[in-house]
Order: sequence, then structure tokens, then C-alpha cells
Amino acid sequence: MRTRIYNKCTDQEITEYLDRGGDTLFIGIGVTELHGQLPVDCESILTEGVALAMAEKADGLALINLPYFHAGATAIGRSTINISIKAGYDYLLALIYAVYKLGFKKIVMISAHGPAYLTINSVCMDFFHATHNPILHIDLPHAIKIAKENGWQGSGDMMDDINDLIYGAYKIMHQLEYIPVIKDFDKEAFLAKRKEGNQKQWFKKDLHKLNFSTGGFGSYYAELEEHGGLEYSTSEKEREERGERGLRSLYDLIERFDPKHFLDLLDALDEAVNDDIIKRFTHLDNGIPYK
Repeated sequence: MRTRIYNKCTDQEITEYLDRGGDTLFIGIGVTELHGQLPVDCESILTEGVALAMAEKADGLALINLPYFHAGATAIGRSTINISIKAGYDYLLALIYAVYKLGFKKIVMISAHGPAYLTINSVCMDFFHATHNPILHIDLPHAIKIAKENGWQGSGDMMDDINDLIYGAYKIMHQLEYIPVIKDFDKEAFLAKRKEGNQKQWFKKDLHKLNFSTGGFGSYYAELEEHGGLEYSTSEKEREERGERGLRSLYDLIERFDPKHFLDLLDALDEAVNDDIIKRFTHLDNGIPYK
């Protein structure tokens, strides 16, 4: 195909994809929030780049331009656009129904933001129980763990892995120039402020043990420096090199993760639900609007 990005395809190209039996849509679910010296859309671009690479690997299309969802603790930044979970849920669920009615049956939403599951998982569950069509949420840190189990090297540390993938995502989306070049940066002062913020909120550590990720209680960061901040480049040359390295890392991640495997599992789940379970428990089939 000329492009796998849904938003950049023509109506004819999308129609031809659907007519030949294509039914797979990877959706990058983003957020717009402070992230140190990186652009506020960096986690949105990250999920878009991953969605595109997965679409290329698994004969799907990638839906982009979904950057406004619940941010959470980064609301202390004046750049952060903090949408309520309910508003994001309503919008995303309506979108999923819209693309489902077009013919996209295998719908995979990709996130990299800690609280994103509060929105996306709820959409997955409610959509399934209304349609009996299973859809999927891929949380990027979980995908990284699976890829490492399959031999992906990465950079070792999860945050270093994410940073490499961010550069790779900006590269694959042809937006690398938006990552700023900062020649002089007081790293020690920055890290001191981060430590100060962490010490102010010592009580969060044990509270986080009670629930998954960052969705068990509402909170704010104490300092701006606690979220992102050391991912910038010091020269255009360094930025380009990191972009190339990140792009290679991104493609290798997708190869090791193998999205086609999980699409096959979705097919198996769909078959189990619709060819077995519902036929035996017929009350489940009552009132399904989009059967």
C-alpha cells in the first residue's frame, strides 16, 4: 500500500483494503502533557509510531491523531491538557463503534501512558459485551516485556527503552525535527528538583502497591521535573543518530513482539465466544445491537 496510515489514505484506498478482506486497525491512543524537554505530544507520537510499525507488520491500518485523553498527575504543567476519564471513554467508545461499522473487526488500541488503561480497558469491556466482538488494548511496557522474553535487547532499563522508542517513533512519523536540541542543560539542578519532588511525596510509594499502575488514587506530581526531562539531544547530529537507532529498535521490537500472534489469539477468542459459548448460553445473545 502507498501508506498504512489510515488518516493519510484516500477513501478508495481504504475501501480497497476492506474489500480485499482487511479488517485490522491499530489505534495510537495518546496524551498531551508535560514531559521535561520533549514536546508535549511525545507519548502520542510514540503510540502512533508503534501503531504504524504494527500495521506494516500485520497487514493493518494505523489510525492516528488521538492525542487528548486523561493525563493525571502531570496536570501541574500548564501545557498539560487534562481530559476527564469519562469524556475520553465516551469519545473513544463512539470512535470504536464508528470504525467497527465500517468493517474493522480486529481493533487494537496502543498506549504508553500510565493511567490510559482506565479509559481504554473500560471501552474494551463494554464494547465486547455489547457486540461480542473482542478488541484489544496493548500497553507498551507490557509489549516491551514480551519482546524482551523473545530476544529483544533494548537498552536495558525500561525508561531508556521508552526514550529510544520515542526517537524511533518521531523518525518513522517524519517529525524528528520537533525534538529540541539543547546544548547547555543543568542536569544536576534538574535531578535535584526531581529528588526533592520524590521526597515530598514519600507516601505514594506504598499507596501504589495497592493497585495497578497509577489508577488507584488521584494525585499530582510535586515538581515539574518528576515527569520526563533527560531525553533531549545536544546537537542535530546526536538527534539524527538517536532517531536512526530508535527506528531500528522500534522495528526490532515489533518483530520480536509479533502482533500477528496476538491477532490470531483474538480470532481464537472470537471463535470461542461466538461459535461455542453463546450457542450454549443463549441468554448472552439477547439485545446485541451490532451483531
